[in-house]
Amino acid sequence: MNSFKTLCKTLAISTGILLLSVPTTYGIPSKPLLTAKTSYNQTGSWDATYYFTIKLPESLANWQLQQVVLTQIEGVENIKFNQKNSFAFVESSGQKEKLGITLAKSSTQPQTIIATFDKPISANQTITIALKPFYNPVSEGIYLFQIHVISSGEKTNNLVVGTARLQFYNDFDNHLFNQW
Repeated sequence: MNSFKTLCKTLAISTGILLLSVPTTYGIPSKPLLTAKTSYNQTGSWDATYYFTIKLPESLANWQLQQVVLTQIEGVENIKFNQKNSFAFVESSGQKEKLGITLAKSSTQPQTIIATFDKPISANQTITIALKPFYNPVSEGIYLFQIHVISSGEKTNNLVVGTARLQFYNDFDNHLFNQW
């Protein structure tokens, strides 16, 4: 009888029946670590800014964030960014404090932008990187970015924060035909 109970428990756990408490068991944060939005989702727009907001959890209290790596992993076109007009800020108590950053393209991955902070940022803060594309993609669709954060110090750590999604629409056809 004991082996039957053990078998039932094993099957229940492996099939996911008893996995309702997994987020608390493994410390998976209930709030997202990453959000992304664009100021304009119209294809071809010249005035857009893409905001990637990262909230590092309290469990990384010993972290000193040095870099954020953003890699475009999906999209019809490769988006090019204006490094001079992009910026970053940290948000605390409703106030936004501008951060010094340097943006660089990765030499090994052409669709990767590396944002390096002038000074390391402590965890448990909300950090936003605002990237200015030269223009939005001309092709509508979904564009995905994988986001990594890298700590500073003697022992650097690389943590995948998540995948950010931006979607662009072509409203030109709708405007053209709505006038008829």
